[in-house]
Amino acid sequence: MLKVGDTVKVIDTCHYSDGREEEYIPIGTICTVEEVNHGEDGIVYYGILPDDENDIGVYFCYLENELEKGHLEWVKDE
Repeated sequence: MLKVGDTVKVIDTCHYSDGREEEYIPIGTICTVEEVNHGEDGIVYYGILPDDENDIGVYFCYLENELEKGHLEWVKDE
């Protein structure tokens, strides 16, 4: 389970229970988990924000299997 503050990469489109799919945040974008929500159906949704955007309190919600947890490392160019 992810938590607020985790760094994630979007690896899939956002899927809805009615079968719709939307790519709100481009696949491959590095984001931060800003909120964790529980739907009426018990499914956990993660509100994420791309790292290069200002936080205005509006997040797109993704399921855990649409995200990949990881971290960034600095690698000096030679």
